[in-house]
Amino acid sequence: MPHRATRVDDNPNRDVLDDIEFGLLKAAVLKAAIELEIPTRIAEGHRTVPALSRVLGTNERGTRMLLDALCFIGLLTKQHSEYRLAPTADAFLVKGKPSYYGDGALGELTWDARGQLSRVLRTGKPIIPAATTEAFEPTWSGIAASSLVDWQAQLESANSLWDKVGVTLEGTKSLRLLDFACGSGIVSYALAKRYPGVRVTALDRPMVLTYAKQIADAAGVNSQVSFVSGDVLNPELKPESFDLVLLRNLTNYLSPEQNIGSFRHAYEALVPSGMIVINAPIADEDRRGPSEVPIQAVEMLLFSLEGDTYTFGEYRGMLETAGFYEVTGYKDDWGLITARRIEQPPSKPEK
Repeated sequence: MPHRATRVDDNPNRDVLDDIEFGLLKAAVLKAAIELEIPTRIAEGHRTVPALSRVLGTNERGTRMLLDALCFIGLLTKQHSEYRLAPTADAFLVKGKPSYYGDGALGELTWDARGQLSRVLRTGKPIIPAATTEAFEPTWSGIAASSLVDWQAQLESANSLWDKVGVTLEGTKSLRLLDFACGSGIVSYALAKRYPGVRVTALDRPMVLTYAKQIADAAGVNSQVSFVSGDVLNPELKPESFDLVLLRNLTNYLSPEQNIGSFRHAYEALVPSGMIVINAPIADEDRRGPSEVPIQAVEMLLFSLEGDTYTFGEYRGMLETAGFYEVTGYKDDWGLITARRIEQPPSKPEK
């Protein structure tokens, strides 16, 4: 989801730098809490500084400071001498819960990698395992798992996406949707909840599908979803077996050549006039926006060898190379594009 863009002041303002540094300090507090498993220990009943210090093997002075800082950033509450979990920490940071996101958050907070951005720029090689490899699967799984708690809240934006691109079931009783690298699957499930005739094929790695299945069950659409484990770069798909293909937050991790390959897989899997929907950070033509997209471009340096936040023009070129036409962009702070599979032209009679 996009965040609020940083305001540019007309005059020099030291607060801009201070805010960035303060954000890093809050991230350090969160990272330490996850590594020490503080939310898990509090959930077990260790709620005071002495009790936590004993179970964690830490000194009481530093433990108290860290716990109070966690209260400040909204992850703990404090009453007298006892600390308790705020709803966010209880939902996402307690080990053993299906929605546990601690490992995924640690991946996001890997300063050893992020702090070497200048090195990445010099070498052109990512420090963190590429997002399309098995080594990155636990991070994708953590992101999917976190949706177990707030999937209902995400349905609103998912329904808005389908409204923007105008997908309905008018004139037909069914629609076959392929969710390419499905993740949590929320966007596809939103359409399935709206129309009982929608049948979803959710494609992703096995660890991610574990959570996608749980969310489908919670959303009440499990009977409408088939789960397929596979490599998103080399999927085995039956030709002309889908009316709609969805790619969310995948294309920005891939090179132009890989995207063209993925689009071609989608093209061949679609029926004639079938539609592909791309929902990913898409840069303005001058690459200064919209929203947080320029920051996402830097993020790609850490997670991808050749990925980028492409412009609409670049997507149109890749899609047309793969055979699509009617490439359409929609006003969206994140990025939304559709295109259709071109009808096969009639063959010319031999002379």
